[in-house]
Amino acid sequence: MQNSKTYGECVTCHRYTPLTKHHLIPKKRHKKKNEIDQDRDFNDVIWICRMCHDGIHDLYDEQTLAKQLNTLEKLTLDKRLQKHFSWVAKCKKGV
Repeated sequence: MQNSKTYGECVTCHRYTPLTKHHLIPKKRHKKKNEIDQDRDFNDVIWICRMCHDGIHDLYDEQTLAKQLNTLEKLTLDKRLQKHFSWVAKCKKGV
C-alpha cells in the first residue's frame, strides 16, 4: 500500500512534516454562508501540521474560526495561536 501522506513545510510553524488540510472556513459552517461572507471561497484551505491543526481547533470554536480567523494572516497574527505555533516550532520534527 502506498503512503498517501503529503509532506512539506507547515505554513504556521515552518517545520518539514506530514501536512493536513485546514479549511479556513470550517466545513460545518458552509451551510451558514449568509452569517459569514457570501463572496468567500468556502473551499480555501491551508496545509499545516497535525500539531498546529489540533491547536487551532483546541483554542477556538468553529464559529470564531469562520468569522474572525478565516485567513492565514489572521491565524498567524492571533496572539494565542502565535504562542502555540512558536511552541510547536520547537518540537521534534514530524515523522
